[in-house]
Amino acid sequence: MKKLYPLSIFLGIIINAQVGINTPTPTRTIDVNGTSRMRVITDKSADTNYTQVLTTDTNGNVDYVPKSSLNQQYVQLFNLTTLPAVLNNNNTLASTISTQSITLTKTALVMINFSVPISLSAAAIDGRARILRTHLLVDGNTMSRTSNTYSNATLTGTNLTGYFYNTGSFSIELAAGTHSISLEGICFDNTPCTQGGNMLGTNFQAVALYNNF
Repeated sequence: MKKLYPLSIFLGIIINAQVGINTPTPTRTIDVNGTSRMRVITDKSADTNYTQVLTTDTNGNVDYVPKSSLNQQYVQLFNLTTLPAVLNNNNTLASTISTQSITLTKTALVMINFSVPISLSAAAIDGRARILRTHLLVDGNTMSRTSNTYSNATLTGTNLTGYFYNTGSFSIELAAGTHSISLEGICFDNTPCTQGGNMLGTNFQAVALYNNF
């Protein structure tokens, strides 16, 4: 049996040029108030003719963006090759070497690198080992500790002196907003030391990697 439909339905579609599914007030050519499903899709990742990606706004409006615009944005936050030379003369409390404030426009992967020169205030000649440590803090929380342990004995030499370097790398995902990144230094055992300065190889840097999709 053939089904007959009122001509007014088709005229309404043509005149309004908008079709609503589960909504009496469509705002685009096809307006679906609900979920959708496609049972068969084809992988076109290797087809260079497919250059557009579907995307939606917060209201569910579906449009496209060029595939070429989907990339990762690399932004340098700071890059220091000179640090304050900070004397640490405390066996239990670290001294702040440098604190940098960064502002992220949106959630990003932040990658941090540092290379901190260290010198002892006096040559170690007592035969006791030394631990030279640098802390990396993000928003006041210690994220990484880099240490160098040096022997100071008859067999290896009791005149421990010169410049040493603590180096490290750390990555963390941070939300949009303002954050602090700091370096702190401490030396054991009862060893006054200076961390920072402008020695060749000194570095403290951070970059943000934003996903633009």
